[in-house]
Amino acid sequence: MKIFMTCCGIILAISAASPDCGAQVLAKFDGGGDGASFLDGDNWDPNGVPGSNLVDRYAINDGFTVTYATSATTSVLGLRIVTDAPVTPEPTGTPGTLNMSDGMLIVTGGGDSFELGRACCDGTGLMNMTGDAVLEIQGSDPIIGDRDQGTLNIGDTASVISTRVGGAFWRIGNFGPSIDAGLEGDGLLNVTDNGSFSAHVIFLGSTDGDGELRVSGNGSVTLTDNLVPGVNTDQPNRSALVHMIGSNATMSALNLESANGLSQVHNQFEFTADSGGVSPITLSNAVNITNNDLVVNLDGFPLAIGDTLLLFDAAPDQIFGTFASSVVNDGSLHEGSLPHRLIYDQMTGDILVQAIPEPSAVILLGLGMVVTVISVKRRESR
Repeated sequence: MKIFMTCCGIILAISAASPDCGAQVLAKFDGGGDGASFLDGDNWDPNGVPGSNLVDRYAINDGFTVTYATSATTSVLGLRIVTDAPVTPEPTGTPGTLNMSDGMLIVTGGGDSFELGRACCDGTGLMNMTGDAVLEIQGSDPIIGDRDQGTLNIGDTASVISTRVGGAFWRIGNFGPSIDAGLEGDGLLNVTDNGSFSAHVIFLGSTDGDGELRVSGNGSVTLTDNLVPGVNTDQPNRSALVHMIGSNATMSALNLESANGLSQVHNQFEFTADSGGVSPITLSNAVNITNNDLVVNLDGFPLAIGDTLLLFDAAPDQIFGTFASSVVNDGSLHEGSLPHRLIYDQMTGDILVQAIPEPSAVILLGLGMVVTVISVKRRESR
């Protein structure tokens, strides 16, 4: 198991978010300047252009929608969109949004220096990346949906990169109610258009949270290590969903570690086809989907009998487990949905879905063959 050093000591990669260490200066967005620009120093309290003063972390909440729309490159130690400080008298959050359409934002701090939706329980944190915007993470444990809802949308040609030695360990959906009453950790990483996301590891729905990874369009997600849905599989409220939409998206990792026990909440995988089929999940090593659930939506690409679609592409002999349940929706161009089966091809490391004949059709085919044989024998006996 991988570990790292933080300012407060050693923590596990999958542990709770690392605490803030020592006194830190936090600037809160107050809209005192032009009311919206991230790079207007008068919009912050204390005043100062981000990255040019002694502020450690920046917080966006109180319902503000902030824009980063210039080609500038800005480095900050930490950024939290929706945070529980400074808010009094109770540590409950308020919504915040950052719309980034250009330039480069670098978060240099370690631990949980980048968070969306840190505060509970009305603190939805949203970051929308468009244009050619770049978010660079230099720390270890960025989080989407820590205690409340957090969403990171990456579209157009925007990108998120991780430059930490050893890579970043992202958590999507982190703290749920069994950890502390009222917590609603719910994270969504949505990569679409020609957006791209790269990191070392993604944990989905950890510590009783809900996590979703959604990849569509020409979006790409590239991990140098593992994709890990539902790392705390025994916690009752957590959920993890990987949803591949269309036939041009890319999702690749070293391993898919997604095993569930029989009585545990199952991780989920969903594939939605377009006219070109579906986008498979590619693993350079192993796939483990023991007791996971699968949904395949083929309304946009109905399979003919005997045809297959590739869902998972792992290394040869590296398929572990089978799905606990599978649902294939296919009926838009048929009078009724065809039956389907899953093929676990150990020799190639592929998991595929295949359309098969209706049972009644198989019976009729068998009867037809019997009748034909009888007719031939009768002719021969004459």
